[in-house]
Amino acid sequence: MGRARLEKDGTYHGDLPCRWCEALIAQGGRRRPRRYCNGWHRTKTYVSWVVTAVVGILS
Repeated sequence: MGRARLEKDGTYHGDLPCRWCEALIAQGGRRRPRRYCNGWHRTKTYVSWVVTAVVGILS
């Protein structure tokens, strides 16, 4: 599994896995690390978190 490293100028270089599907994402000198390979995976994570919170409240 790849690892992104934070450089002295504040940019990230290397790969990080997507939080949803574990696909490696090249960071390519970004200031903030990309955590999801696309917007749909970010949305799925948010929806699953909301559903879990609502079910926890109603249980």
